[in-house]
Amino acid sequence: MSITSNSLFRRLLLLLGALTLAWPAVALEKVSVQLKWKHQFQFAGLYAAIEKGYFVEAGFEVALHEAVDGVDPVEVVLRGDADFGIAASELALHRARGRPVVALAVIVQNSPLVLLANRRKIPSIDALADQRIMLLPSESELFAYLRREGIRQFTAVPHSFNSRDLIDGRVDAISGYATDEPFELKQQGFPYIAFTPKAAGINFYGDTLFTQARRVSDSPARVAAFRAAVLRGWRYALDHPDEISDLILQRYSTRHSKAHLLFEAMELKRLMQPEMIELGQQSAAHWQQIAQTYAELGMLPAAFSIDGLIYESEEQSLPAWVWPVIFGGGLVMLMMAIMAAYFARLNRRLESEVERRHRTEVALRDSEERYRRLAEQSQDVIWTLDLHTRRFTYVSPAIERASGYTPAEVMAQPFEASLTPASAERAAAMLESHLARIRGGDMSAISLMLEVDQPHCDGRIMRAEIVASFMFDENQQPTAILGVSRDITARQLAETQLRSANERLQQQLVEIGALQAALQEQAIRDSLTGCFNRRYLDETLERELSRARREGYPLALVILDLDHFKAINDTYGHLAGDEALRQLAKTLHANIRHEDLLCRYGGEEFIILMPRMPLSIAAERAERWRMKIEAIRIAFGNFELSFTASAGVAAYPGHGKTPDQLTHAADQALYQAKENGRNRIVVCED
Repeated sequence: MSITSNSLFRRLLLLLGALTLAWPAVALEKVSVQLKWKHQFQFAGLYAAIEKGYFVEAGFEVALHEAVDGVDPVEVVLRGDADFGIAASELALHRARGRPVVALAVIVQNSPLVLLANRRKIPSIDALADQRIMLLPSESELFAYLRREGIRQFTAVPHSFNSRDLIDGRVDAISGYATDEPFELKQQGFPYIAFTPKAAGINFYGDTLFTQARRVSDSPARVAAFRAAVLRGWRYALDHPDEISDLILQRYSTRHSKAHLLFEAMELKRLMQPEMIELGQQSAAHWQQIAQTYAELGMLPAAFSIDGLIYESEEQSLPAWVWPVIFGGGLVMLMMAIMAAYFARLNRRLESEVERRHRTEVALRDSEERYRRLAEQSQDVIWTLDLHTRRFTYVSPAIERASGYTPAEVMAQPFEASLTPASAERAAAMLESHLARIRGGDMSAISLMLEVDQPHCDGRIMRAEIVASFMFDENQQPTAILGVSRDITARQLAETQLRSANERLQQQLVEIGALQAALQEQAIRDSLTGCFNRRYLDETLERELSRARREGYPLALVILDLDHFKAINDTYGHLAGDEALRQLAKTLHANIRHEDLLCRYGGEEFIILMPRMPLSIAAERAERWRMKIEAIRIAFGNFELSFTASAGVAAYPGHGKTPDQLTHAADQALYQAKENGRNRIVVCED
């Protein structure tokens, strides 16, 4: 019976121990977090909190869910498929529309959301009108940006999370983060341009941790613990970006290289500003401003409310009796501090006087030795000159290295002997000028600077720079000069050589500039006629159409073709054909406006682009050109050449809104002119 009881007791102890060991695991609350994107450094704080055990210490077992194409993380959390989520400024939209979301902590203070496009095709934001843009439904900040820029017509394409769609031209623009996609685009050498909402005055929050209001009210302590663990993880991630990048590659995703992840970490830290703003901090005024921006753009009603959006942790107030105690204690401490300061001041005065006298005695002993060492070890020549005798009273040993003369030899002769005659005359004149100014009360003359030539003992002439100041007696009368001389012979030679080299370089730069200008002109001009070429037209037509669309004015385009040009070449030769093209171009040049653009489109075909020109007036101008061309007579050998031209006229916006549409319309009209007998103008039909 005893053995059985002991056995049962041991089993109970083992069971109790097992339950004790298993208790932490049982106690962990399982929660999930819905990310707004794929795994990358953007969510480094969550990875760090999992890896370092911060969530476990707070009592949570956390699962992370990547973004799913076309699914809003806010909707995932609201319908209960995730407990927490990462979203951005769209939280203000949801709260104002009555959705029970609560922003727990702003992780990224400045939103990294941008629109990325091919800068060669989309040079400005207004060029995105009617284009294909890849966006996430939750990126309300970008929708607000497009609306503020007046871009209301575009094709929204579901996001593939792959920048190859932009590089390969399957879309015209994609949404992305300034911390992410630019790295890959730079590596690919893609000519991208980034449009940021800040350019339109939209400065929203970036990634924000959020949850449902019900969770905050039901479990305030658990929400506070989860929030603290996330922020703790972010502090670790920002301090250890290299370690967390390796963790992402090992546990979560190899979609980005380590270099890419470190680039993202650096850019995120710049946007988060952890040195200036506490992690997780959010401002009610800023959230109100975000919601107000949505309202101004018609995305919210004017009478909106975002009350309850911002998470407020509980703060315990101090008991009422604490403040009087603090005030009384402070008053006592202040009185004691005043008394202590008074006695300390008296003591300091006494100690200061003793110390001052001691320092004076030491200084008097050391000053002469110190200044003597300074003068003797200086590479520059230090000297003093008596104004009455005009002789040196002190010259430092550096004079021997500079001129080959000893200090004694220099002090044995007047100062003029240490200079060339011309320099001595100039120095004496400057000396007298400064003395006269000082006697007149001009104290700015107490210092002087000049360059002089000095003879070397080996017969060479050195160039020296002198900086000097007058020394005064007790009656404030100048009695001596303290000066410093520096050998600048080598420096002057180097300056002369550098000046010559700069002059040669400037000349070469002028020549290079002229060559660059000539090459630039050749790159956009047709060598035969001097007209702009097709390449220049392709660049200009896109820009002019964008301007016409933005400012709302018409734009006309004429395609003009020389009739029977092949017959001219076959009958009279290519030289005659070239001369005919030159005369045609000359005639057109003389009869177009300054703002019009004349291009040789190819062969005998010319295009005239006319901004702010209505279709009817463009047709009249084309008819006048036709008549002038018909009147051309060219003496060529024993023959007289004449020819005619046909033209097609089209205008924006009636005949086309893109370069291809507009040129196609004018080309069709030209074709009709050719078919109807040539030597005529045909206006494109609406």
